[in-house]
Amino acid sequence: MRRIQRDVRHEDFVKSLTTGDHAIFRDIWRVLLFAAAYGVSRGVRTPLQKVDANKAMPESYFSSAGWRGFLYLLGFAGGTDSEHLRNDEDQQNKLITAFEEYANYGLDEIQKRVSSPSKALPEIVSILLESSSVKKETAPNVSDLI
Repeated sequence: MRRIQRDVRHEDFVKSLTTGDHAIFRDIWRVLLFAAAYGVSRGVRTPLQKVDANKAMPESYFSSAGWRGFLYLLGFAGGTDSEHLRNDEDQQNKLITAFEEYANYGLDEIQKRVSSPSKALPEIVSILLESSSVKKETAPNVSDLI
C-alpha cells in the first residue's frame, strides 16, 4: 500500500494543530483522520494539488485507529459495490486516494473556520457538535465546554 500524502498548502495549519501551546492533536495522522471524517460527513472530496513526497506517511502510523476499517467504509461511502474490499494494489490505492481527498477537503473547511491557533479547540468542538446527532437547541454553548 502506498504512503499517505497531504497537500503542502496545509502544512502550517497542520503544524499549528499539532505543536505549540495550542496543539489539540498529538499526531499529524490524527488531524488527517479527523479531517477525512469531516470530509466524509459532508460527502466532498478535493484532489491534492501539490504534495511533498518526503512528508508522506506510511499506513502503519494509522494502524492503531482502525485504519483498515475506516478505509473500507470510505469505499462504501463512494459507491454501492464491494470491489474496494478486494486485496489488490489498485483497489487499495483508490481507497488511499479517497482518504487523502476527503482529508484535503476537511482541512480546507476546518482551516476556514479556525482564525488562530488559540481558537482551534472551540471550532473543533463546534464541528463535532454540528456533525453529531445533537440538535442545536439542546447542544451546550461551546464556550461553556472549554
